[in-house]
Amino acid sequence: MGKHTLKIEYDYDFVLIGISSHEKDYRLCWALNNVLELELTKTESLEIKSKKEDTPSFFSLFKYENEDEFKEYFVLSNLSENKHSILKEDTLFNKSSKESTSAENGILIPEHRQMNYFFMIRGEITDKEAEKLIKKIKNIDMILTAVQIEPGELKSKANLIF
Repeated sequence: MGKHTLKIEYDYDFVLIGISSHEKDYRLCWALNNVLELELTKTESLEIKSKKEDTPSFFSLFKYENEDEFKEYFVLSNLSENKHSILKEDTLFNKSSKESTSAENGILIPEHRQMNYFFMIRGEITDKEAEKLIKKIKNIDMILTAVQIEPGELKSKANLIF
């Protein structure tokens, strides 16, 4: 009997906006809800298990589904909930030497470690609508910056499939 290989190609057809902010996730979502007229609510954290580590990493996840427009909105933390204490111990003289391209180092998307959160929109959205969203997000006082990221070009794009 021959060997069959199943090849899965994931769809990265969504808008991804990186957000840099020092606020807690619930405060950020509250601000996004007010400005963008959403109803983001906390859901079960995204769990990612690395092959190299025994314990999985958990990333804060907020979700809102707009059934009228057939869109889903997500806010993901870029820093793992269970890695906050480890990463806070890093100082100028006590820096973790462990570098990795996966969630094992406590960062969901290591290529954009300067981003604290990711705002993901699944559904039909034009480039013009995405630009308007980014402009509105940038105008929120607690947000330092917001930039659109091409998910298909990320090395760790598999972490965004859930």
